[in-house]
Amino acid sequence: MTSATTTDALTASEAAAYLHRIGVPRPEAPTLAALASLHRAHLVTVPFENLDIGLGRPIRLDRASLVRKIVDERRGGYCYELN
Repeated sequence: MTSATTTDALTASEAAAYLHRIGVPRPEAPTLAALASLHRAHLVTVPFENLDIGLGRPIRLDRASLVRKIVDERRGGYCYELN
């Protein structure tokens, strides 16, 4: 299992794709209301799932793997992948 670091921030295009995935526009300002909106949208749009564990696939925590799985493949993820 790999570990994420603070250098694993999303690129601007990845962030835009993620916001599109969860169905919210880019917040105009970093407010508490904007954060609550992002949290709610993520919670109702990106499910917890552990299919990869059941299938014996590794859980990958690098940015590219997470973007591919959650954004591009429109899947959910295991707890480590979603937090």
